[in-house]
Amino acid sequence: MLIRRSIEVSATGFITIIGIIQGVALALLAQNTFAKPGLLVCAQSIALLLLFVCVFYWYLTQSILLRWAPSFLDSLLPFAIAGLEIPAAFFLGNARAWNFWLAAFWSGILIGFWVTDKCSPPSHFGEAADAHRTLHVLIRELQMTAGVSALALALCGLFALLDPAHQLFWGLSGVAVVLTTVATLVVRTELGISTVHECFGVNRPPFN
Repeated sequence: MLIRRSIEVSATGFITIIGIIQGVALALLAQNTFAKPGLLVCAQSIALLLLFVCVFYWYLTQSILLRWAPSFLDSLLPFAIAGLEIPAAFFLGNARAWNFWLAAFWSGILIGFWVTDKCSPPSHFGEAADAHRTLHVLIRELQMTAGVSALALALCGLFALLDPAHQLFWGLSGVAVVLTTVATLVVRTELGISTVHECFGVNRPPFN
């Protein structure tokens, strides 16, 4: 009974924490977007909004598939990852700072994926070894995607630093990287989670 209460509360707690922090991030994003509207600011704001949705989507998906008694690290990660979303709203319109911060954000996401990979043993899936294997292949692919995005954004930030005359170009390039990464994560997660459900005999088509 104690273990059951622990694993049930942890999932709800994680989603609640993410929701609260993202509410703060969304308010700051709206405030800073309307304070200085422009092409780059609007593009960066749209990218951040979709990024918020992507983070919430992943945590919601993870809370359905994985349950365990939370440790201190499990309590820290939602604050750390969701907290990384907030400063980006203060860098709207600044190609260098925004790209560098988003590179740091995706690096944090990579670490989060790594922790999830290590903390989700086969016992979470009982006899469904195929489901466990499919999920871990998915997580490692998402790790690679986050790592590539972090590198690409760091390069965009570096080029924006070295080429101040083309801030708009490097800023929009960073936005393109973020949008591409979000799209890749969502598509790959939808396909992977659909396969995991199939292992349990559940029909859950991608993008249903």
